[in-house]
Amino acid sequence: MRRILAVLLLVGCSPLEYAFTPSVKGVIPKPDNCVIDVVTSQPSRDYQELGVLEYYNGKEPTTTEAFKKAVWAQVCQAGGDAVIAIADAKGRYTKGTVIAYTNKAQAPATSAVDK
Repeated sequence: MRRILAVLLLVGCSPLEYAFTPSVKGVIPKPDNCVIDVVTSQPSRDYQELGVLEYYNGKEPTTTEAFKKAVWAQVCQAGGDAVIAIADAKGRYTKGTVIAYTNKAQAPATSAVDK
């Protein structure tokens, strides 16, 4: 019984993590404090897909802001300008597509996420 409680406690305290699978090679990481966009549908701007984020561990975010805070460092490391957030049937953001805008003249207008 104690083991079950310990496991449940550990699962409840696990950090939120996403696994990143790159789609392209040779991306240039951005600074740790880079600015990213989070969108929930395909952007009208031209972009290149850099990879996919899939929920791995922790409590899944239910808002785009929480999702942004959870993945922004990985998006920066992948060289992304934005992530297309994908919610499951229960409204939890469990997947995302990291993208880089191909027209850099239209950079993201949002600010970096506070740590």
